[in-house]
Amino acid sequence: MKIVYIASPYHADTPAEMEENRQAALSYCGEVYRLGRLSGHKIIPVTPIGLFPYLDDDKPEERRQALRMGAALLSKCDELWVAGSHVSEGMRGEIRTAARLSKPIYSMGVKQEKIQAAIDGMRPMLEESVCYKHSGEKDFTNQLLVLKHSNLAPWAQEPENQLWIADSGFGCSPSASGRAVYATNLFDGEKARWNRSDFCGVAIENRLPEWARDRFEEYQQANNNEESEEIEP
Repeated sequence: MKIVYIASPYHADTPAEMEENRQAALSYCGEVYRLGRLSGHKIIPVTPIGLFPYLDDDKPEERRQALRMGAALLSKCDELWVAGSHVSEGMRGEIRTAARLSKPIYSMGVKQEKIQAAIDGMRPMLEESVCYKHSGEKDFTNQLLVLKHSNLAPWAQEPENQLWIADSGFGCSPSASGRAVYATNLFDGEKARWNRSDFCGVAIENRLPEWARDRFEEYQQANNNEESEEIEP
């Protein structure tokens, strides 16, 4: 029995359009199920759309969480089938997750070149070469750190998930006996506990790819604005 993950557009400008997309996703699942029966193959089609009704797609943090949960679900499936009139941002992430996991990817009406473009747009994982050589001697507090990609779940293997700002923890100090580093993800604000040894080290800003430098500059600017507001009389 084969489990097939159906990727299709969901997020839209209005609730009515999102409901149309939800109904379309169910229709795609029905089509795959019937195809399996006609061909004599046992196929279980699944879609993440509507699977997490307790998460609000209009709230950025909850949408990000839904995307993470969808990626985790995809990691348990055998294949990815791409459906719909276009490849949305969320679908690009699903295609790239499937590609990193070496899952077969098939089209349900979507042009193959659009699927390939999503795969070709994958960013390479960050390596130790973008970090200071003697990061082990540095205090990590408030520093931009690069997480070793080997510490990410297979479905979370994206370079955006490697960049963290160290907030606190005994592991921030190179001389402390504690290992814990409490950090915030640079891109989605997720907070997590890591060990000091989980990181490649402190990032060298000018060695980071442009997309990462741009996001770090945004973060620094927002931080500076907050500090300015705090000291205003």
